[in-house]
Amino acid sequence: MGGSRDDYASRDWVGVGMTRAHQVTDGSRAVPDLPEVRVTPKPSVRHQAKALTKSLVAWVLRRPCEADIQDAVRIKHSSEVRQVVMVLTLTEIPLAFLVSRIVPPPARPAHAALEILLILLGFSILATMARHPHTVSSSAVALRTGFLGDIVLPRESVRSAARSMRTIEGRGLRRVPDDPSALACSIGASVNVVIRLDTPVLVDLRDGGPIEVRTVHISADSPDEVSRALRGGDATGRRGQA
Repeated sequence: MGGSRDDYASRDWVGVGMTRAHQVTDGSRAVPDLPEVRVTPKPSVRHQAKALTKSLVAWVLRRPCEADIQDAVRIKHSSEVRQVVMVLTLTEIPLAFLVSRIVPPPARPAHAALEILLILLGFSILATMARHPHTVSSSAVALRTGFLGDIVLPRESVRSAARSMRTIEGRGLRRVPDDPSALACSIGASVNVVIRLDTPVLVDLRDGGPIEVRTVHISADSPDEVSRALRGGDATGRRGQA
């Protein structure tokens, strides 16, 4: 497909971006075609709020999530973040009633509204993580955070997954400071799985031009499950667990 790297970088991406295979030439060096990859860079606060609200409503109404509809292998992530958010949210409920007793009566409506928003935010984050797991299917490997950016890799480009505990500054879909060919896709700074690619993919995060990605660092509740899913082994028996 036509277009240079500069042309690619200048496109105005909104929501989900699509990087398509293309041929470019850098002087006398030809750069080979790169596979197609779908990317949702870290969205704006408004889009994050929309995603959180939609997930909470869908969670309450018990609507099936995309992974269930596609019959993909689901892999939970961000267990440490989920535990912290759950504790803070459940603690906030009784704390709100205690604080309301010492708040002056004229300020109680505003305090109640603030507490409701905080509690709903906590449950929204939990719902979003539950409804947006990593997924592995015969055609794609989707690495998700839920509301801080996602990347969907072609299955044939993914070679393997291995345990790799490390801390990468930042949140969401982001670059890895000490590795120009790597991305991190996690809600928290801690990651424990590295996805290695057979074929690099071109990704534009809208923060400095596209990069050729060869590895992606993620968080997974069960690192071994990622490897089993990629091998097509007994991880299929874990579908539908939320």
